[in-house]
Amino acid sequence: MKTKHLIIGTFVVAAGLSIAISGCKKKEEDSDTTSASDNEQSEFVSNDALNMADAAANGQSSFKNNPSGGYIDEALGGCATVTKDSATHTITIDFGPSNCLCKDGRNRRGKIIVVNTGLFFIAGSSRTVTFDNYYVNDHHIEGIHTVTYNGLNSSNHPNWTISAQNMKITRPNGNYHSWNSTRNREWAQGDSTLFNWTDDVYLITGSASGTNVNGASFTANITSALRWELSCHWLVSGTIELTPANKPTRTVDFGSGACDNQATVTIGTKTYTITMH
Repeated sequence: MKTKHLIIGTFVVAAGLSIAISGCKKKEEDSDTTSASDNEQSEFVSNDALNMADAAANGQSSFKNNPSGGYIDEALGGCATVTKDSATHTITIDFGPSNCLCKDGRNRRGKIIVVNTGLFFIAGSSRTVTFDNYYVNDHHIEGIHTVTYNGLNSSNHPNWTISAQNMKITRPNGNYHSWNSTRNREWAQGDSTLFNWTDDVYLITGSASGTNVNGASFTANITSALRWELSCHWLVSGTIELTPANKPTRTVDFGSGACDNQATVTIGTKTYTITMH
């Protein structure tokens, strides 16, 4: 009988320990914002390159002394030279082989290459944006953007479908994250002042999937349009629902319109702040 009681007692203790351990695991806080931070950097890199490609395609031949000011001038002024090859419909935005400190505080080097197919404001026409040894703050940018003009949407705004393929950002330490995405980019304000970028506003919707710097996969869906104002260096509003592998969905919120480099990531009942790149 003593042996039987001992066995039962041992089982109860073991079961109790198992429940306690299980309870501890359930209480572990999920505070992982890695995928959210990587996805935010992906958003910046994509929009930054496309804005520069748009500016170059819309007639600017050199950004050495751009008088219009605003985001484009700060990103390109004093650093980039634009050349155009009419035979191949190719535009090259060249920051040179060494880091150049642009007015937005970011170092850039290398080239962004834009190849146009047809007149850009004809529905169905497209451009392809690629990178040649291109770096932003010593982060190596690779991949392809295909931008197709859809014409005017129901709000009477120009809009484009943007397919990002095999995109990759490699950090100076060799770690990298990668993604593919499909976006709609709506020119919501400023389309009537073609050569003045300071009043331009874009609204971005769509989805993405990728792998963060730790090798974990994630998916991302824009639930409220991301607002990119070219008078600001960062996204100013919009939300993304992001789901890392084997983790609950979290909400990334870029704010309510203020121009700052802060975003929040809400996981369950907890909210964390991340700094945008």
